[in-house]
Amino acid sequence: MHQSISSVAVKRDSHVTPLAPVLALTFVCSLATGVFWHGVPFIAKHSYGFPQTKNLLLACAMGAVYTLGAFTAGRLIRYLEHRLSARGVLAVAVTTLAVVCLAPVIVPAEWALWVAALVGTYVTSLIWPVIESYLTAGRHGKSMRSALGWFNLTWAPAVAIPMFVLAPILDTHGRWAIGGFAGVGLLGLVALRWFAPRPGRHDAGIAVAHVGREYQLLLRSARVLLPLSYVLNSAMNPILPYRFEALGVDVWWETPSAATWIVVRVAVFAIMWRMGFWHGRWGTLLLGAVAMTGGFALVVAGPTLASMLVGFAVLGVGLGVVYYAALYYALAVGHARIDAGGTHEGLIGAGYAAGPLVGLGGSAVAGGAGIVAAVGGLVGLAGIPALRPYLEARRRRRSE
Repeated sequence: MHQSISSVAVKRDSHVTPLAPVLALTFVCSLATGVFWHGVPFIAKHSYGFPQTKNLLLACAMGAVYTLGAFTAGRLIRYLEHRLSARGVLAVAVTTLAVVCLAPVIVPAEWALWVAALVGTYVTSLIWPVIESYLTAGRHGKSMRSALGWFNLTWAPAVAIPMFVLAPILDTHGRWAIGGFAGVGLLGLVALRWFAPRPGRHDAGIAVAHVGREYQLLLRSARVLLPLSYVLNSAMNPILPYRFEALGVDVWWETPSAATWIVVRVAVFAIMWRMGFWHGRWGTLLLGAVAMTGGFALVVAGPTLASMLVGFAVLGVGLGVVYYAALYYALAVGHARIDAGGTHEGLIGAGYAAGPLVGLGGSAVAGGAGIVAAVGGLVGLAGIPALRPYLEARRRRRSE
């Protein structure tokens, strides 16, 4: 029933990298993403004794670094292109990521965690725009959609794996959750053997034929919802260890419970991949926006573990829908360029940076309720620019 990776149709040229090695590298780098973005708050609390405020500050710094790296990734690749190919940049970045992950293991001091988290975050901000360009450049229409489906079903489960591995070692050896990536990360270098030196050529003429007439407007709306989704995510992650503690949840069940939304997101990715009815539809973005905000409120303010788990599931639906739609429209409209992926990842980074700031402000005023209120206000403000492209689309339809 499912189309095999090898059978994905591609407009072939000598520069198109086969899908399998791209997905292999995606899987390895996603393990690191899972450790940094979802595991570090738990490691910081349980292995380093971080209070909630310091955990939020660390998350904010990581988001700022990721934003800077992603938005400048395209310019950096172009600056280096006469000295180092895009494949060479990936090789250097993956190697650096593996080495820096050893810092918390070698040096037990708190600063080693900060170094690993910030340097690792910056390196991944360069890796993802390049991988996304390799993934889609030279692929159009159905073949691009299929490649994106394989991509999302590769990285999303991989991000969840560290959350389950982390649970039994969190109390005594949490630092190894980061250090353990060093050996695994170097395996990613093997996949680069099959990468072309640069992403494939993306024929703009062919690409236009596969871009719907409202894709540009849908992209504008998605680019408001995407960073907002990561504001919710990053405002939530650093406070989860303290929420679980307040509800009396055993440490062994903390990270597996927090992974609920990640697992649900994988299911959403699978549905969106196999059912293309959502392409070009505004209702898809509306569903994502409502689900992610409602799910967040339940996670942060729900009175029981059961309500938190329901919130995680609803949040996973919203985050999955918004991410998939935003990535699809970004690469379709942006012709699979590194800058298109860089903008996509940069907006994610902006959300990662802003979320902890919102959390800090709300928490300082009124604890968990303050966080919900602060995020709710931000959601309300974001609704205005997210809605404008839809209203413009309606006006265009009426005039036609």
